[in-house]
Amino acid sequence: MTDLRSDRTLAEGHEQALVPPSRSESPRTRIWVQHVAVETDKLQMRVDAARARGNLTPAQETIAGGVCGFIKKARAAAFRDDPIPGRWANWWRGTLVEAAYRNMHTARAQMIDLYEKEELRAEIPMVVARANATMHRDDPRCITIPDLEAEPVECLRPRMRRVVGDTYENLDLKHSQLRSFRNILLIAATFIALGVIATLVFVSENPHLMPLCFPKQVISSTDPALTIVTGMACPTSSGSQASPSSADILVVAVLGALGGALAATLSIRNLKGTSTPYDVPVALAFLKVPLGALTAILGLIAIQGNFVPGLSVLDSQGQILAYALVLGFAQQTLSRALDKRAQTLLEGLPGGTATEPTPPGSGKLVRPTKP
Repeated sequence: MTDLRSDRTLAEGHEQALVPPSRSESPRTRIWVQHVAVETDKLQMRVDAARARGNLTPAQETIAGGVCGFIKKARAAAFRDDPIPGRWANWWRGTLVEAAYRNMHTARAQMIDLYEKEELRAEIPMVVARANATMHRDDPRCITIPDLEAEPVECLRPRMRRVVGDTYENLDLKHSQLRSFRNILLIAATFIALGVIATLVFVSENPHLMPLCFPKQVISSTDPALTIVTGMACPTSSGSQASPSSADILVVAVLGALGGALAATLSIRNLKGTSTPYDVPVALAFLKVPLGALTAILGLIAIQGNFVPGLSVLDSQGQILAYALVLGFAQQTLSRALDKRAQTLLEGLPGGTATEPTPPGSGKLVRPTKP
C-alpha cells in the first residue's frame, strides 16, 4: 500500500524479460523481481516488529505465521524457485508474476490484523486512495476517509482488511483479463497470418486460379457505347502482353500489410489511460498487419467481381497498387472494436479515466452497527 500505481505495472511493463531468459540467467536481474523482493522484505520487517512488541494474541500470532508463509511463496515465485514453469508457458500464462503478486497482495491484506491502533489509523488515507484508484467510481465498495475515521477500532480493522483484499483481488482480475485479451489477439493474428501465407503459396503456384488483373478498356471513337479491351492491368505488369503472374498476389499482400502497419501506428498513438502492461498495443499491431494483407486481397477480388457498386474496373497498374494500400488501411474499420476494447481495459487500471475517485462524503457504504 505504498504506491497508488498498480504494483504489477512495474512487472508487466518489463514482462518481455520473462520470455527468453535461460536457466543460467539470474532472475534477480529482472526489474519486477526486485520490486517483489523489496516489498516482501518490508512486509517481513513489519511482521518481525509486530512480534517483537510481545503483545500479539494467539489469533494474531497465527496470522503472523500465515503472512510469513505468503511472503515466502511470493519470493519463491519471483526467484523462480517454486513454481518452475517453462519459459514460453510462463510468458503466456504469467505464472510467476501471478504467483508472486497474488501472494504478496494477500500478505498485505492480512497485515491489517497486526497493526497497532495508531498504525491502523495512519493507513486509512492510503487504503482509501488505492481503493478509489482501483475500483470504478460507481463501485459501491468505494469509500472515503471520513467513513473509516468514524469507525471504532473493533469495526475498522475487519473493514479495512476487506477493502484492501477486495482492492487487490479486483486489480488481479483486471490484469488477468488484460493478459487473456492479449493472448486472444496473438492467437487471432497467428491464424490470420497462417491463412494469408497459405493463400500466397497456393496462388503463387497457380496464379490463374485467383487472378488480380483487370481488363484495360477504352471507348470506341466511332461508337461511344462500345468499349474496346486493349490489354490487362495487373499488380506487376500492364499492357497488351500483361497476364496474371506469381508475384501479383505477393505485391498486393505486401502493400496491404503496409496499410495495416500504418493503421496500427495510428491506433497505438491514440491509446490512452495508463501504461501498457502485457504489450496489448503490440499485440494489436501484430493483428492489424496480416489483417491488412488479407483485406487487400479480398478487396481486390470483391472489386473484380462487381461486388462494389460503381467500381468494377481499375484501369492501370498504379490504381491497383493504390487500392491495395488503401484496402489494407481500411481493415481499421474491422479492428476498431478491438481498439476500443483495449482502451476500456487499459482505462480500468489504476491511473485510467475509468477509476476516477468519487467525491468526498459520498456515503455509499452503510456503516456496520457497533458491537
